[in-house]
Amino acid sequence: MILTVIQVYHLLQISLERDKVTNDPKSTMPAAFVSFKSRWGAAVCAQTQQTRNPTIWLTEWAPEPRDVYWPNLAIPYVSLTVRRLIIAVAFFFLTFFFMIPIAIVQGLASLDGIQKAAPWL
Repeated sequence: MILTVIQVYHLLQISLERDKVTNDPKSTMPAAFVSFKSRWGAAVCAQTQQTRNPTIWLTEWAPEPRDVYWPNLAIPYVSLTVRRLIIAVAFFFLTFFFMIPIAIVQGLASLDGIQKAAPWL
């Protein structure tokens, strides 16, 4: 069998990509997609706890493959937790600091509030 230069180059690229994936620790992700032969098996797996520590393996129904943003699978679980905490704190402070001016304006919006704030009107 005679290989052309293009075929040899293609085989070399495949070999280099395999070496890169197997040797790079960042190329593996802590996520897996499992397929089942029956819906019953999938339902049992999705609703049962797989280990003693429930945070080690989290089982969920998989979304459609075209609905997955694949680069997000590489985000570590700790980073996701920190991001959720930051968003929750930001949401709390934004809600709290916007409620005070809105309450003041709403209080002044009523006729009695305007009369109390500005009796000359």
